[in-house]
Amino acid sequence: MQNLATLIEAWADQAGRTAIVCDGAALDYAQLHARIGHWRRQLQVEGIAPGACIAMRGQVSGDMIGLLFALIENANIVVPFLSASDFEVDEALETACVDGVFEFANDGSNRYVDCGYGRSHPLLDRLRGGAGEDGEAGLILFTSGSTGKNKAAVHRFSRLIRNVLQKPGAAYRTLIFLMFDHIGGVNTLLHVLCNGGTAVFVSDRSVATVCHAIESQRVQLLPTTPTFLNMLLISDKRQAYDLSSLELVTYGTEPMSLATLKALNKALPGVRCKQTYGLTEVGILPSRSEDAGSTWMQVGGQSYETRIVDGILWIRTDAAMIGYLNAPSPFDQDGWLNTRDKVEERDGYLRILGRESEIINVGGEKVYPSEIENLILQVENISEVLVSAKASALTGYLVFATVQLIEPEPAAEVERRVRAHCRAHLPPFKVPVGVKVSEDPMFGARFKKIRRPARAAQGELINAIREPASAE
Repeated sequence: MQNLATLIEAWADQAGRTAIVCDGAALDYAQLHARIGHWRRQLQVEGIAPGACIAMRGQVSGDMIGLLFALIENANIVVPFLSASDFEVDEALETACVDGVFEFANDGSNRYVDCGYGRSHPLLDRLRGGAGEDGEAGLILFTSGSTGKNKAAVHRFSRLIRNVLQKPGAAYRTLIFLMFDHIGGVNTLLHVLCNGGTAVFVSDRSVATVCHAIESQRVQLLPTTPTFLNMLLISDKRQAYDLSSLELVTYGTEPMSLATLKALNKALPGVRCKQTYGLTEVGILPSRSEDAGSTWMQVGGQSYETRIVDGILWIRTDAAMIGYLNAPSPFDQDGWLNTRDKVEERDGYLRILGRESEIINVGGEKVYPSEIENLILQVENISEVLVSAKASALTGYLVFATVQLIEPEPAAEVERRVRAHCRAHLPPFKVPVGVKVSEDPMFGARFKKIRRPARAAQGELINAIREPASAE
C-alpha cells in the first residue's frame, strides 16, 4: 500500500492541521505521524510479527488511531472491538484467531495482552502470504447478528484504502458516529484522514454529547443512523446547542422513515441530507439521493455493480470481503452477493423496503415493518416504534407494534389512537392487532433497531392479539 505510506509520511509536515479530536483533546497530523512512529517501535518491542491477528479494545484516542495505522503498515490483521456489547467478546476473540489485544483505558494508559487464540485459517493465510510472498494487512469485522449469529468478515485493507484514495473528497470536520468496528465507521475514518479532514470522536452517543461536539468542534459532517436522527429530533436538548456548522448529514444502516426525514429537513434548514447504503460484506457503495426529502436513491458505480432479482438487491464488487471465518461464503460462483434487501425500483432509483427476513406474512399477504413504522411515527406522542410478527393460528402471523412515548399516557389510549390512524391509511391485514408501550431499548450498540423484540408476557399477548381489524 505504497499510496498510504506516502500519505502517512506527508503528515509529518502538516503541523497545525487538526487530524483527530477525542473528547476535546486535539492531535494534529504531525502528532499523529509521531504516534504512528511510536507504535511501529512498540510492535517490535512486543514481538508482533506481520500476519498476527491483533485486537483493539477500549477508549478511542490518538494513540489507538496511531496503532491502527502502524498495524496496517506492519501487515497485521486488525480486529477492532469498540461497540462490543452486541456480542460475547471472548468468543469473538477465539473466532477471529486473535493472537493478542491492545487495551486502552479511559485514563489514557494501555497494555498488550497475549490471547493464545492465534491459529491458521485458510482466509487469514491468504493475507499472510506464502514462502517468498509479502503478506498484506487485513481487517476482521463482526456483523450485527440481526439475521442470526455474528459472522466474522475478513477484508483486505488494501481494497478499502484503494477505494478511498480513488475518489478524493472534501476535508470535512466529521463526527465519527459509527466506530471503526463497523464498516461504515472504517469508511468514514479513512475518508476523513486520507482527505486531510478532522475526525471528531465522542465518549458516548447521547444527543447532548453529540450536539455539544458539533457546537464546540464546528462539525460539518454528521454520518449517523435514522434511529439516532429520530432521537435528535424528539429531544429538547437539541435546542440548547448551536448546530449551524453542519453542512451535511448522511444516514444509513437501516431504512429511513419519510416522516423522520421531513422533520429533519425542517429542523435543520440548509443542511443537505444524503442516504447511504453499505454492508459489512461489500463496504459502502457510492450513492446519490433523489433529493434531500426523498428516501429514493441511486447506488453503485465505480467498482460496484448492482442488479435486482425478484425484488432483491444483488451486488458485485472487487472491494468485497474475502469471506467469513465462521460461515460459508455468501457469494455465488460469479461473485454476486444476495443482500436480502427488498427494494423498489423507479427510473433508476431504489427504495429500501427492509430485509427479506423481516417481512411479515399475514395470511399470504406481505407486510414490510418499515411501512407500518413510518405511519405510526406520524401519530402524536410517539417517539419510536418497532413492528414485529406475532404467531396466529388463523393467519400464520399478525402485525404487532411496540412503541415508546415522548410523554407518559395510558397505554389503552395510545393503542386506540395508533390503531385508528393505521385503519385510516392501511388495508386491514396491515393494521397492528396490538400496541405495546415499552421503555426497553429498541436499538443496539450500533444505533440500529433490534428486530427481535422480546415477546410479550402471555397475559399481555392474549389481551392484545385479536383478529385483523375490519371496519371498526
